[in-house]
Amino acid sequence: MKHCQRGQTIDIGDGYSLFLLGEQSALPTPHARDFELPGDPLQYAPERPADVTHVKLEITLDFEQETISGTAFTTFVALYEEVKTIYFDAVELQIAEISIADGTKLAYSQTDKKLAVTLDRPYKHGEEFTVAITYSARPRTGLHFMKPVPEDPTRFEHAWTFGQPRYHSYWFPCHDAPNDRATTEIIVTVPARFVTISNGNLLEVIDHGATRTHHWLHNVPHAAYLVSLVVGDFAVIEDKYKEKPVTYYVRKDRKEDAPHYMGKTPRMMQFFSEYTGVEYAYDKYAQTVVEIYTGAMEHTTATTHSFALLTDKKGALDINDDMVLVVAHELAHQWFGDLVTCRDWSNGWLNEGFATYFEQLWGEHDRGQDAFKYEMLKEKQIYLAEDKRYRRPVVYYAYHDQGFELFDAHLYKKGGWVLHMLRHQLGENNFRRGIQAYLERYRTKEVITADLERTLEEVTGHSLARFFQQWIYSGGYPELDVTYSWDGENKLAKVKIKQKQKVDDLTPCFYTPLDIAFTIPVADDPNGQTRTISLKVLLGEEGQTEQSFYLPLEREPLMVRIDPDGWLLKTLSFERSTKMLTYQLANDPDVLGRIEAAEALGELKDEANLEALKTALFHDAFEGVRAEAARAIGQYGNEKALNILIQALNELDPRQFSRVRSTIARRLGTYQENKQPELAQRAAETLRALLEKGDVSYLVEAGAAEALGQTRTAGSVEVLDQLFQKPSWNYYIHRSIAAGLGATGEEKAVAILTRALYNSENYPSLRMAAALGLQAVGSNRLLYSEEVRKQAVTALSHAVQHDSWSPARQASAAALMSLGDASVAGLLDTTAKSELDDGAKRRMRLAAHNLRQNKKDDEQLKLLRKDLDDVREENRKLKEQLAAIEARLK
Repeated sequence: MKHCQRGQTIDIGDGYSLFLLGEQSALPTPHARDFELPGDPLQYAPERPADVTHVKLEITLDFEQETISGTAFTTFVALYEEVKTIYFDAVELQIAEISIADGTKLAYSQTDKKLAVTLDRPYKHGEEFTVAITYSARPRTGLHFMKPVPEDPTRFEHAWTFGQPRYHSYWFPCHDAPNDRATTEIIVTVPARFVTISNGNLLEVIDHGATRTHHWLHNVPHAAYLVSLVVGDFAVIEDKYKEKPVTYYVRKDRKEDAPHYMGKTPRMMQFFSEYTGVEYAYDKYAQTVVEIYTGAMEHTTATTHSFALLTDKKGALDINDDMVLVVAHELAHQWFGDLVTCRDWSNGWLNEGFATYFEQLWGEHDRGQDAFKYEMLKEKQIYLAEDKRYRRPVVYYAYHDQGFELFDAHLYKKGGWVLHMLRHQLGENNFRRGIQAYLERYRTKEVITADLERTLEEVTGHSLARFFQQWIYSGGYPELDVTYSWDGENKLAKVKIKQKQKVDDLTPCFYTPLDIAFTIPVADDPNGQTRTISLKVLLGEEGQTEQSFYLPLEREPLMVRIDPDGWLLKTLSFERSTKMLTYQLANDPDVLGRIEAAEALGELKDEANLEALKTALFHDAFEGVRAEAARAIGQYGNEKALNILIQALNELDPRQFSRVRSTIARRLGTYQENKQPELAQRAAETLRALLEKGDVSYLVEAGAAEALGQTRTAGSVEVLDQLFQKPSWNYYIHRSIAAGLGATGEEKAVAILTRALYNSENYPSLRMAAALGLQAVGSNRLLYSEEVRKQAVTALSHAVQHDSWSPARQASAAALMSLGDASVAGLLDTTAKSELDDGAKRRMRLAAHNLRQNKKDDEQLKLLRKDLDDVREENRKLKEQLAAIEARLK
């Protein structure tokens, strides 16, 4: 740190004290840009006076009352020289009694989030003791009871838990942080009709008639947030991996869909075991799909998946490909996150970055290198989009409360890309040896980034301090501006590379190897055989942001590629001739090169290039190149481009090229009534015909619905309204229908969306879709009257406070931010204080902050305009005075 901070400690009784920091003058260098919000402190892993070695829960679930009751037994070994008081995270738990294992009752005190227990005597370092806490709770989060309700009468009765980052303390007292590990045991009594799924092995089930007691034991230490309990009447699908049970649990009417989503799990287990050199560590693996939950969670041996991930038969065509990668992601966590766990969420990329990259490694194994490269490109684009909003080091310690906001694209996507670059720089074999050593060395332990760095250095011999400093402890990436020239007289290729990112405390001049590839003809015939000559250069030597590289070649290159295999996290601005780009699009064997050429030709908007892009759209061997060619054609925005897009939409095989056709449909939305009325009408007619007929792909229908609204043609709202009233799987296409409604600029669209949002009996996904549609209204707010915008703000304000589903509340907060009404900032702040879901809370706080900031910016702009007007008035007066003087002089 550059500066220390002064502070004072205040004793507040019951064994608690507050440490108050003085004014926060500096964060650890470097400081993030636009990430943390005012008041967010520096946070580190909590103290551990004693090591938790075993947790046993003897509990009963009451489904009618939605309560839990029982006793939590926590066994500790003292770490301090002397331990007199032990602390638990415990939120809204009603404590009946606390005792030591021999029955001696213990004194305790509670605050909102902590339970302090005074032990019967001081325990010396190394001594073991067990604390038994008898309690009950009606959890508002952490443990969730599901049953039929008006918004979903078909919802089946079940319960599930979710603990990341710190929700388990709402249903049992624990050390609710990842820097401690223990074996766990759950003895749970539930209605006899239900099965249970938990960590480890089911030892026995005792039948009591109306109820049964299930006894689970997990004998490999793991962090508290990885504990899981799911209870319900599920369909059970059994599989296996090397004689180990692999089991899938889904609601009974979705049993036929389960294999589409989870059926590749045994193959994934084999791949990860072989790639890492570390065999799957546990006796079984279970996966459960539950209702209302969003996302997926890698509970040890017992992953929980969202209902939104289990597609129906139609979704299995194309959406399911992305969903299956989620299965791989959560399975990868059984190695990275469960077997080896980050010490604190600031080092969370050691969990999430690894799982993100290993899901892509599975994709490379399962679907091939072209698909892998394309997926890594999309991962990069997600990170780059977030980096435009804010920039932070991957490892960062300033955050609010529980640290949910750290689980972002910097943690997942950039973290995955860091591993991708390490794989390239270390080499495949070295990388895999290093990963194996890391897993074996820290098996069942907590880790920080330095542990990975040290292990890789020791195994591979590479010095990695600079690599980790610039990619993990700093922010940003190299923004490369490249120029190329050919000296025909001297047969010399020159490549000039400039790192144009702003170099400061946060973002360095990157020191990194870079590959450059020159494709040249073997003979003088440019249409004959070619060969590729590679040049490896080092960027950023001695802090240089601008470097030139030269390479003598026999003939002028037909193609020049920077980072030809896509190993470097970067942006690239590289102007080349049309001739070189069209050659690259047609001939580059690398999908990234063909995509790069398509994007560059789209930006040029030279009509002569449309034929080359059309050829790629109709004939390229990889669907990703076809999709990018369609996107590039859409940038032309003229009639010829429209004809090509409509032709491709109608002629490409609907099942084989559904993703390409989805991209085409979305590009038709760029033709708008107010700018190109005749072309917009043709685009809209094509989209309406598709929507009325239906399509084999949800992706295509979704793209067409949003694009139709964007054309802003007459009758679009009516078509979209009809679609909005029809259910679909998980209301998947309704998000795009709602976005299309929001883009129309017609005020009746807002009425449709607000009505859907207000109706609490609508399915949760439909209400969230309505909120997302109103966010599109905010993005196009200049098209709407102030009165209609206020109607949207009123509906969203109600949803932020009262909607029962946190994703709908989160989407509503985002929509309020897009509408720009600063008057709701106070409401958002107040609501955030009582919000239990960290994702929704972050979105509310961010919206309130941005709305206030925008108001300040508007006020400053008004002052600047007033100052400018004053200066203009002074100039006018001076001119009049000067004219009067000149008149007198004449």
